Amino acid sequence: MKKKPFMMLKMGMISCALFAGVVGAVLPAAAAAEAADGSAPTVTASPIVKAEPISAGIQAPGQAAVKEVKLTTSNVNLNADIKVPQFTGLADAQYQEKLNDIILTKAKQDLASMEKEANEGAQAAQDHGYTYRPYILYINYELKSDGSGQPAGVVSLVVNTYISYGNTGMPRVDAYNFLNSPTVRLVKLDDLLGADYKAKVDTKVKAEIAEHPENFFPDEYKGIGDNRTFYVAGNEAVVVFSKYEIAPGVAGTPEFKFALPADLKIEPKPAGQSSEKKLTVQLGAADLASNESGVQLIPLRKVAEGLGYTVKWNQDTYAAELSKGAEWTSVRVGKDSYSYARMAPIELGVAPVIKNDTLYVPQKFASDILKAAVKTDGANVTIEQ
Repeated sequence: MKKKPFMMLKMGMISCALFAGVVGAVLPAAAAAEAADGSAPTVTASPIVKAEPISAGIQAPGQAAVKEVKLTTSNVNLNADIKVPQFTGLADAQYQEKLNDIILTKAKQDLASMEKEANEGAQAAQDHGYTYRPYILYINYELKSDGSGQPAGVVSLVVNTYISYGNTGMPRVDAYNFLNSPTVRLVKLDDLLGADYKAKVDTKVKAEIAEHPENFFPDEYKGIGDNRTFYVAGNEAVVVFSKYEIAPGVAGTPEFKFALPADLKIEPKPAGQSSEKKLTVQLGAADLASNESGVQLIPLRKVAEGLGYTVKWNQDTYAAELSKGAEWTSVRVGKDSYSYARMAPIELGVAPVIKNDTLYVPQKFASDILKAAVKTDGANVTIEQ
């Protein structure tokens, strides 16, 4: 299978803040079989979303724990198995509330979107006389590190989202890495592997590809970029690549493990210290585009990376997801609907569009959605956040 999905945004998976990757979700066998039997009904139903009670657990002092929220639906066109983690007992209560809201809202948005698309898919199958195979949405999670191991206090949670439109589907993987301290500090790869982490990762990945070229796309690996998805488990940093990014789909999401020093310590952030310094992106005339109405467009990836966001491209939905700290948003090609964190979706008058393999959004996306400061000087644009 060819890898091309990730060329659409010239992907270089990044993880400079909180989110990172993990292996693809493992699907419940019964549900997977149901999705493949070819006998699914084409009747549509109004979706019902409900949160089931959160499970209880025992938590040691200073140790992070998660409780579980289950989301369900009565939509017969969608096979859904959704388990959403919610942190409890973090030292930074404000961060905990914000992060839990983001994780749950993200799952609810996925469910609502998939219910709508499943109904549309079932109706199309009925209209054109072919067998409809139910769409699939599975979400599960794993607390890789609860802060009680090494490095001390480091928490790493992985959330797996698997979406299928009656085909093989694509996993989406998000990870949350932070130090469980009174003022949360986000943990990054350079905290774990040092300032030369890029060289360390590149050396190991290239060596593995050279040793087993038949398992990879040898010409596709161009380095890990400024940031890379990862999680922490068993005193190891585990660097993850997305499905099809550097290897055929049968490889899933390739992982590369790096042992951490036994005495590695991540220092907490002083109380009251600003979480991040301001970041600036400079755009010139060559970076910008415009639509048929003359509305100025900016390159989403260049702007997002420059402002410290993680960007992930979902080829199945033609959507790009942005995350930074505990904040998250997504944009979809051709859909004039934008939101951020707890914001209700709004229209900016222009939908995202792909030009020359680059995804563009209206300039107002930076100011109105990301709440960044935007300054123009002739043909140049400066964006600061």
